[in-house]
Amino acid sequence: MTISRQAPAALRGGVAKALACAALLLFATAAARAQGAGVEGKWWKRPRIAAALRLSQDQIDQLEKIFGRVKPKLIDLRADLQKKQFAYDQAMTGAQESDRKTVEGLIEAREQARSALQKELALMELDMKEVLHPDQREKLARMRENARLLVQERRRRMRDAAPSDDDLLDAAPTPKPK
Repeated sequence: MTISRQAPAALRGGVAKALACAALLLFATAAARAQGAGVEGKWWKRPRIAAALRLSQDQIDQLEKIFGRVKPKLIDLRADLQKKQFAYDQAMTGAQESDRKTVEGLIEAREQARSALQKELALMELDMKEVLHPDQREKLARMRENARLLVQERRRRMRDAAPSDDDLLDAAPTPKPK
């Protein structure tokens, strides 16, 4: 879409804000991926985190063994949750009407699948916690809290930089009467 010099200033400004916001979102996403999102995933394999926690090779091996034991179940539980989410989405957005009892059943199934996944993740974390010394557990908890706060701050900044609904509505081209 090109905006001529004769376009209203509000239209040019709204489009500029929308483009700037899109660029900011792409940059923030790329930066988050480059840095790794907080202290998640195989955090014990990340050199800076392992060094900060002073993990021994034996601890790293034990953490990897725990993850390897649990990973197949996590894969199955995530797949089950995705299937249940898909069924729910289809019922809510599909062309045919769904009766309330059916949708309630889909919601219950989805939440049970989510709960099973969260429980397995928590049990894995509990097993991993037992591998760490108290000072390592404390430091890991602080690192996770710091990561959570950083993500929260990034989201706030992105939300504050996002164009308002009025900007988006103003930026929409209006058809000219024929």
